[in-house]
Amino acid sequence: MQPLFEAVSNAIFAIEDIQKIHPDYQGVVDIFVRGLTDPDMLNIEVVDNGIGLDSKRYEAFCQLDTDFKKERGGKGVGRLFWLDSFTDVRVESKYLQSEKLHDRAFAFLLNNDEQLREDDERLHLSRVRNTGTVVQFKGLRETNYRKQFPASAELFKRYFSAHFIADFLMAKGPKVRLDIDGEEARYPEAVSGLVVGPAFEANTDNHKEFGVLKITGFTCKPEASTGLDGMHQLHLLADGRNVEPRKIDKLLGIERVRREGNIDLVFHGCITGDYLNRHVNEGRTAFNLADSKVKELIRFCTEFIKEKFLTEQIAEYSEARREDYRGFVQRYPIYDFADEDTQLDRVPFGARSPEEFATGLVKYQIRRDETRQKDIEAVIKLLEEGQSVSQNFAEVVIKAAQEVQNSERLALAQHVVRRKLVLELLERLIRRIRERGEKEEDFHLESTLHSLIVPMRLNGSDPGKVEASVHDLWIVDERLAFTRSFASDQRLAETLKSGGTDIRPDLLVWNLAHGLGVVDPSDDGDEFDASEPLRKAMIVEFKRPGRTQYKKAEDLVELQITKYLRQLKNGEIEAYNRQRVRIAPDCIFYCYVVADIRGDLKEQLAGWSTTANGEGRIRALDNEFKGSTIEVIQWQDLVNDAWARNVATLHAAGLRRSVKPKA
Repeated sequence: MQPLFEAVSNAIFAIEDIQKIHPDYQGVVDIFVRGLTDPDMLNIEVVDNGIGLDSKRYEAFCQLDTDFKKERGGKGVGRLFWLDSFTDVRVESKYLQSEKLHDRAFAFLLNNDEQLREDDERLHLSRVRNTGTVVQFKGLRETNYRKQFPASAELFKRYFSAHFIADFLMAKGPKVRLDIDGEEARYPEAVSGLVVGPAFEANTDNHKEFGVLKITGFTCKPEASTGLDGMHQLHLLADGRNVEPRKIDKLLGIERVRREGNIDLVFHGCITGDYLNRHVNEGRTAFNLADSKVKELIRFCTEFIKEKFLTEQIAEYSEARREDYRGFVQRYPIYDFADEDTQLDRVPFGARSPEEFATGLVKYQIRRDETRQKDIEAVIKLLEEGQSVSQNFAEVVIKAAQEVQNSERLALAQHVVRRKLVLELLERLIRRIRERGEKEEDFHLESTLHSLIVPMRLNGSDPGKVEASVHDLWIVDERLAFTRSFASDQRLAETLKSGGTDIRPDLLVWNLAHGLGVVDPSDDGDEFDASEPLRKAMIVEFKRPGRTQYKKAEDLVELQITKYLRQLKNGEIEAYNRQRVRIAPDCIFYCYVVADIRGDLKEQLAGWSTTANGEGRIRALDNEFKGSTIEVIQWQDLVNDAWARNVATLHAAGLRRSVKPKA
């Protein structure tokens, strides 16, 4: 609708020109719209009782890129939009010349040789009683205009009202009558139907640069912002006319304004003041200010509005936002590196989600880490070079150490928060599986439990699946936290380079696990000495929580484990980077079975030794597997042990284990 708005603005300018001569002159702009639903039959007339197209103004109309409207910021090319959008454009005008009334009429054409053609019919001049101009548009030309131009009277009025809303709210400029197929709307009166409650009005304190600004605020129905960028708006006015709108959705924070029982309103504020009058361009279309300065003014006015006009609702929003932030740092403690108020001031007032909080704070986190890093490097350099140290050197070292400790605490808290969530999920999943009993249709729950600890059907040392090998094997043993060399629920025929059958240990761990294999803890983990055979390995078997029946021969735990061991002994495993690791004939296997010791399993393990806590069972193997052991661990003991290993870090992070679920 921009080409049409251009014509309406020209009509307003024409009335302003005559008001310069006759200040009390009552200007009116009439807009008649017919055939809105049919792009080919569309007919729009914009009629004003302004100064008319006298010789000077007609000459300017006939030229491109004229400076006639320079004082209004126009370049005389806006009317070219008309030719781009409408198939037929005609202009008729009455004007005073030498104190006599004259008229002219012409068609505005999109031709190479002829752009203006005299029109003798003068079909529309009857609409102009004294001086004034009629601009008629017929038919929409381009496909884009046909698609985007509003086809309903209601939508047309919404876009029209929103474009000129600041002028209408402030009751500036001439009266405007909009007639769409006989249905009339009068402005600024029609805008009053969008306004809820009386206007807010107040002057700001005297700003050191902006001086005193007057703010007139209106709470309006959402359609007042139709076609505008954003819902809540501040309109900057100069010399009584709207210059430009600025959205303040993020600065205001609240999605909608409440007032007089309405909960879905938007805010429109009109800003006036000497500062804006002094810095507007000649055409009152923009300000001669850097964009950063305009943004500063907008922020200043928005803070005033929040404090003076929307006090109660902003207070409620601020408290809710504060609670959102507390939940955010509880989940992501690494961002809790400054006090709450400081951090909230660093993010946009409209920030509520974790992503919005993190986006606003990450630059401060990086600056803080960079400063700490430089301080520590400076201390190290000073010590290495043997330079003399100042008397306050101890303070510098202590401060640097404290910064490291604070950083470690935050990183540790971030790490522990995730572990806490994993363990709580594990406990609840185990409880759910027990509650469901031994229903075959719930096998997916058992698979979910396995996958929570370690992904299934995966060889962790496969270079093509590094991302997929992320796991939580620390639940089983802290030494496995960073291992990559494991096979999870994978056939031994796939794990071993030769031999092996279709049996699948739930978990087999070999090298690259500190304390279990041949990797040197001081290495980077990519290279290791493969010349020596593997002398330690771990096998873990997960049994369904709550399971009580172990009737089949293959359900005998010792038999199942020794089947694995016979195939692994003297075999070769392809480790990370395609290196082969031999398994020594005397390799020691640490075998664990995680299960609920009840029913058939309890009877099966009756002759086994009990573990230190009396809850688990352990059996030392002999003969060909001498030195290896099988330990059966209760599911709850596995979880309790994982909690116990993390209790110190949980405490340091200000966290604690949730209420223990009932068995």
